[in-house]
Amino acid sequence: MIRRAAALALALGLPLAATASPKLLGFEQLRGWAEDDHAAALETFLETCRDLRDRDWKALCALARETDDARGFFELFFLPVLFEDGRDALFTGYYEPELRGSEVPDGRYVAPVYRVPDDLPAEGPWLTRQEIDEGGALSGRGLEIAYVDPVELFFLQIQGSGRVRLPGGKVIRLGYGAANRQPYSSIGQELVARGVYEPHQVSAR
Repeated sequence: MIRRAAALALALGLPLAATASPKLLGFEQLRGWAEDDHAAALETFLETCRDLRDRDWKALCALARETDDARGFFELFFLPVLFEDGRDALFTGYYEPELRGSEVPDGRYVAPVYRVPDDLPAEGPWLTRQEIDEGGALSGRGLEIAYVDPVELFFLQIQGSGRVRLPGGKVIRLGYGAANRQPYSSIGQELVARGVYEPHQVSAR
């Protein structure tokens, strides 16, 4: 299969990524574009806007918040671009886990998800996991975002981001905030070292 990928490039004169043979297309050339869920795409774009700091992007995000025509917004400010280099295509994706949780400790949801404290030092090692999880070094400071299962929290921290679905259906999106800059210790490797599992039995699943 010839490698072909369509991408949306901002029509504000920003440079396209360096690649082989970029070719501008019309939206009518995108298979399924007319039937796509443009409102959902706009909602996702607005989530991304929270992390965009460039002046041009901030202006575009402001317009996105005001529009009631998602499809028209993308067709006005973006351009489809086709990239071909003759090789097989490779598509990648990003996994965002969804955890069940609560805004207060509730049964199995006992592990707090903390926001970054204001007194986190700019460099050097900080509190250890034991000091935070067992010593309560951050408890009682109003830093709790939600409470989840302790094991699921551990893997969420490894993943770096995710969602917490609360009992009423509300979803809290979590993103990487900071690290304690302590050496990382793998639970899987420790279980293998103790003879609990064989190496082929250990994964992050």
